[in-house]
Amino acid sequence: MNKQTKILIAVLMITGIAYYLVSKKPWRTAEKAANAFAVEDTASITKIFMANKRGEKVLLERLSNNEWQVNGKVLAEQPKIQLLLSTLKQMQIQMPIPPAMHNTAIGILATKGIKTEVYAGDKLIKTIYVGSETPDKTGTFMLLEGDEEVYSVHIPGFVGYLTPRFFITEIKWRSKLVFNYNPDEIDSYQINYLKNPEESFSFQKDLFLSNQSILNGKNESILADSQQVKVLLHSFQNKYVEGYYDDSTFTPRERDSLFTLQPYCKIVLKSVQGKSHELSFYEKPVGDRTKFRYDDQGNELEIDPEKFYVKIDDIPQIASIQEYAFRNVLSKLSKLKRK
Repeated sequence: MNKQTKILIAVLMITGIAYYLVSKKPWRTAEKAANAFAVEDTASITKIFMANKRGEKVLLERLSNNEWQVNGKVLAEQPKIQLLLSTLKQMQIQMPIPPAMHNTAIGILATKGIKTEVYAGDKLIKTIYVGSETPDKTGTFMLLEGDEEVYSVHIPGFVGYLTPRFFITEIKWRSKLVFNYNPDEIDSYQINYLKNPEESFSFQKDLFLSNQSILNGKNESILADSQQVKVLLHSFQNKYVEGYYDDSTFTPRERDSLFTLQPYCKIVLKSVQGKSHELSFYEKPVGDRTKFRYDDQGNELEIDPEKFYVKIDDIPQIASIQEYAFRNVLSKLSKLKRK
């Protein structure tokens, strides 16, 4: 065996030993199971609390009907909840973070990490610190409470990182469902058009059933077109907003400014179960994304004919609603009264 061959064998042996020491870390605690970060029984999870160093936080709680609630106020959007639960169930350790990157990973978790507490009943079953993506963008920096070692965590077969699934902005968790009622569940409905009060009206279930009447804006009884009222009552099923604007689009000051304007209309819906919904619709100025910018005469429009800004109940956020989806909800007295 010549000298060069001996040197080559020595280098290979040293390289192999170094790789073993870095990857296996025999001087540290035993390697964790691949599913150490996962929650196998996601059906047992009753609440998830997430917070960051900026003071932002969100509490997701499972209700008795298996729906989820955000911060004890509004329903959560179920597909986003299911995505988070499936992430908690499927995520696995991809690899330990190399020692050379350890301090960097700890710094990321300390400054930008999302502390995620998972509960079953009142019992805290797991606390995970979720960081940003790893340099190769195939994993996510994560650390278990009480541990010292950071891992790259991923979902096998999924290319990407998991941080976007652990968001803590309340409005992004909120369900887009506004209301979903069958006709016989509606006790009353009132709509007031501020600029055209002559088109305002109110429907009261007992009044309509007794003499096929509705009330105009002056609370005067008006005979109604029963077919058009039927169309109205069927329009409250599966009604969703297009989306909500967060603070990056509308600052609190801009929202407050909008809410001081005169609404296009206000509606109040009350169910037979006693639940009430109040919505204020505001005209939306024409913008860069407005599809129809001119009327039939070629005049440039100032108001977007397809969308409204909407304030729902007492939540100080702005939603976007498509006129097409709420067209029958926004019926007018002239359409409903008997000809």
